[in-house]
Amino acid sequence: MELVDHYQKIICPIPAVYLHIPFCRHICPFCSFAVRRDRSELHEKYIQGMAVEIERRAAWMKENIQFNRDDNVFVENLLESIYFGGGTPSSLRIQEVVYLLSQVRNSFPWSDKIEISFEMNPEDVNPEYLRGLSEIGVNRLSLGGQSFQSSTLKKLGRIHSGLELRQALKAIADSAIDNWNLDLMFGIPGQSISMFRKDVEEALSYNPSHISLYGLEIHKKTPFGQNEQIIKWESEHQEQFEEMYLWATARLEKAGLFQYEISNFALKTKEGRNNLLVWSGNEYLGFGVGAHSYLSQARWGNKRSLNSYLKHLDQNSWPIDFEEKLQVNEQAAESLMLALRQPEGVNIEQWQKRYGLKWGKEQLDLVNELCAAGRALRKGQHLCLTAKGMLLADRITVELMPESCRKKQHW
Repeated sequence: MELVDHYQKIICPIPAVYLHIPFCRHICPFCSFAVRRDRSELHEKYIQGMAVEIERRAAWMKENIQFNRDDNVFVENLLESIYFGGGTPSSLRIQEVVYLLSQVRNSFPWSDKIEISFEMNPEDVNPEYLRGLSEIGVNRLSLGGQSFQSSTLKKLGRIHSGLELRQALKAIADSAIDNWNLDLMFGIPGQSISMFRKDVEEALSYNPSHISLYGLEIHKKTPFGQNEQIIKWESEHQEQFEEMYLWATARLEKAGLFQYEISNFALKTKEGRNNLLVWSGNEYLGFGVGAHSYLSQARWGNKRSLNSYLKHLDQNSWPIDFEEKLQVNEQAAESLMLALRQPEGVNIEQWQKRYGLKWGKEQLDLVNELCAAGRALRKGQHLCLTAKGMLLADRITVELMPESCRKKQHW
């Protein structure tokens, strides 16, 4: 910090931006995100719509967001993370990615050390595309591999093959981008424990800097959520689900990939910047269909329909689907949830003092039960979940909130 003319200058009030690219060649039957079939003729209109939203939101923030001022302090805040998620960001041409990045930079000046993370599908990976991403500043990749097994990929409705995934990983390993994540899924109908272990071992053979492990979640409004056989399979295989997760967390740590959140494992210093910022309770802005934002204790989510999103922008209105101002109890639940998803856990005394809450007998008994069951560890005022407890983190968060504070959350 340095003193400058007795004014506090805020360059960028938020550290993270999320850009949602909804286009997919094929909609996976388990996916609940805001996605749609890819049509290249829609790209230009959608990206221009996102540019309007970005510019308008930046102007709104300058007019409406009040910052605490200290007349003697100069604070330089720069954007630290841009995350392209989807959908399928790799459905975009390099020129389209450049355009979006330029719109963000014009509105939110960023740090020289910014992390620009970009999700890709294996079928889109090739040396030329990777070179293009590197040249425009993308310095982290996230590959949606899910599995190397043909039968598992088919069950998930993925259109890439195990061979295409291996070719994509080799191309990434040979590229200039040395910070990359591979997504793997487990708990899939027909997937045995040995099949999942083979996936993890093969993934490790490519020396990734980061692996994300996602247990299959069944959402009601998806084809999987309407399939009674899949729902039945899931309910009958919870023990296998837990065994897969516990084995994988131990195996990844042995390989030097340390858990820093329920689903995420990384080499030291290679944790996803966007992940760290969001899970630490920082503010962020999301742009595009279905994108969520969190600012000044308020959270909102955009329209999930592409047509509705663009229509609102054309009418000079915000394309917002829901908006809520978080009350103190909701902020407390959010803070507890984020803390318990991370290995460091929560300082109970500090958390209660911050939000004016007090655990009663019900919550204290639950903590004792969790510790006895090997799902949590408590040292003095510090509580953290074990790998076994991480599987139930959201449920545990709800049960640890005093009854009067419980409310359905947008988690």
